[in-house]
Amino acid sequence: MSEKKKIGWFGWTVISTVLVIIIGAFIFFFQLFDLNVQSVIGGEGDGEAQSKKEVSEEKVQEIEEIQNTVGKEHKEIGEYISEAHAFYNNTTGYGGISNLDWDKQVSKAEEVSKFIAQQSESVKNKTLKADLNDIKKLAKSVIDQQKTEDVRQLHRHFHDLDIALNSYNGYDKIWNVTKTLEAKN
Repeated sequence: MSEKKKIGWFGWTVISTVLVIIIGAFIFFFQLFDLNVQSVIGGEGDGEAQSKKEVSEEKVQEIEEIQNTVGKEHKEIGEYISEAHAFYNNTTGYGGISNLDWDKQVSKAEEVSKFIAQQSESVKNKTLKADLNDIKKLAKSVIDQQKTEDVRQLHRHFHDLDIALNSYNGYDKIWNVTKTLEAKN
C-alpha cells in the first residue's frame, strides 16, 4: 500500500506566507520603478509607445529625413532639446518619476518656458512650432499645478523631439506625442 503524505496546517501556512512575500515583493518592485505588467511581459506598456522592433524601415527613413531637414534648420533648438531630454532622463528615469524634486522640476519648467518664448519667432516649421507651444503649455502647468503626469508628458515630448531633431537613436520607444516626428517634410 502506498501512503499519502498530507501537507497539514503548518505546510499550508508556510506556502501561503511565501506566496504573500513573493506577491508583495513584485508589487513593491512595480511601484518603485513605475512599471506595469504589460511592459514586463512584452506588451506596449501604456499603449502609447512604439517598440524599436516595431519601427518600420519606412519610419526610420522618415525620422532621418526629419533630422536632415527640421533638425538641421534648428540646431540651437535641437541642442536645447537634447539637454532638456537628458535632464528629464536623469530626474524621472528609473523610478524617479514617483519621487520628484519639485523645486528642480519647476525651475526647469520655468527655464523651458523662457527658452521657447525666446526661440519661437525663429521657428519656421509649423509642426515644430506647434510642438514647442505644447511643451510651453505643459511647462506652465508644471509650474502652476505640479502634476506628475505633466512632467511625464514633458519628458515624452523632449524624447520624441530629440529623435526628430537630433541623431538620438534611442527610438526603442516613440511616444507619438509630437507632430514633428509624425510629419513628412
